[in-house]
Amino acid sequence: MKCDRVYTLAFLVTAFPPEVSGSAYFNWERIQWFAKQEMYRAIVFAPDWQERSHSLTTLTDLDNKLIIERYPSKPWLPYRLTHVPKFFAAKQINKKLVYYQPDLIVMTDVERFFLLSTWQLPGKNYATKAQIPYIAEYHTDVYNFSATYPGWQWLRNIIRNFHLTSYLYHQLDVTLCPSNATALSCQEVGIHNYDTVPFFGVDLSSFHPSRRQRKWLEPWLSDRELNNQVIIFLGRLGFEKRVDLLLKAFALLKRRQHDCSLLVVGDGPDEVVNSLKHLAQKVPDIHFTGFLVGEDKANLLAACDIFCSPSPYETFGLTVVEAMASGVPVVTVNSGGVSDYIIDGVNGYLAPPDNVEGLADCLEKVLLSNNTKNICQRALQDAEQFSIEKSCQKLSDYYQHLFS
Repeated sequence: MKCDRVYTLAFLVTAFPPEVSGSAYFNWERIQWFAKQEMYRAIVFAPDWQERSHSLTTLTDLDNKLIIERYPSKPWLPYRLTHVPKFFAAKQINKKLVYYQPDLIVMTDVERFFLLSTWQLPGKNYATKAQIPYIAEYHTDVYNFSATYPGWQWLRNIIRNFHLTSYLYHQLDVTLCPSNATALSCQEVGIHNYDTVPFFGVDLSSFHPSRRQRKWLEPWLSDRELNNQVIIFLGRLGFEKRVDLLLKAFALLKRRQHDCSLLVVGDGPDEVVNSLKHLAQKVPDIHFTGFLVGEDKANLLAACDIFCSPSPYETFGLTVVEAMASGVPVVTVNSGGVSDYIIDGVNGYLAPPDNVEGLADCLEKVLLSNNTKNICQRALQDAEQFSIEKSCQKLSDYYQHLFS
């Protein structure tokens, strides 16, 4: 049955390929999902990564239902691996929004669009004049994780002293939080116009226990380690990810359980990576692989024995769901968005946050456990609720509520 009308959705994002991050891949997968639905046309405004410098560039696909507008961008000063709009890009974005006449504008990572970037909220005037919903998605807990970065206190102080977070988010009609923990974070910084919608999703077709083969570990482990149990961290290497906590916990674990190795899969700013490598120098059997994507990432993840995410600041935890879908036992901390769906001893394991010994104890318990098969089976079932299809359908239902 043909739908009565097509709704045009405009997404204003800072995380988008070629950036390698969970949010970037989610934004790409979600725009494809919406473009394939009969009732939607999807437009995303994303950084050009300085490949082009003066104007927006347009790519279209799916019979003009998927449109990518690349805006002039620059590295964001507080975290230079993220690209944000240049000041003059806001004017260009505004003109394109008038041209496309969207029925809804969604902005992710509002702080990045505003602070040290455009110093305005693109699309706000158009949304007001056109009387369309102008909403935010809370992807990153910038205020809390900024405390982990040396020299970031000035940004944190500005945000706190001038109530910038609440000011910015209250310029939008509503903020969507992907978890109850994120909603609590919003409350703490004074954001009251929010709804909780678990909108993050994973392309589960890429992750499956059937990928588990020890041969995928061979390029990274020494011959001596090939029979070791392997712990993996997978994600962006930022101070807020607390990989330092995992390295210290692994050092403790290694004294008790010698036959284990740690793979750190990801990359980040030089100062973060160098700091982590320095910390790992005196601990045997720790390997840094750099970024892995696609088949390489999915194969390596499934081949490991434990996945560990030590960050207390996850708004959702996409890599946690990827590990669950890969049949790998998950060890994470009882904090942030993961605490919404990881149940200790049922579908994963929770350690106390910011606690080296507690994390080491939890990892050791899993290494010695005879119950991981049952827990992984439950995790595999629970991961299904976070497929990209189900997550986008939740967003679609919410958008339709706004349109009604």
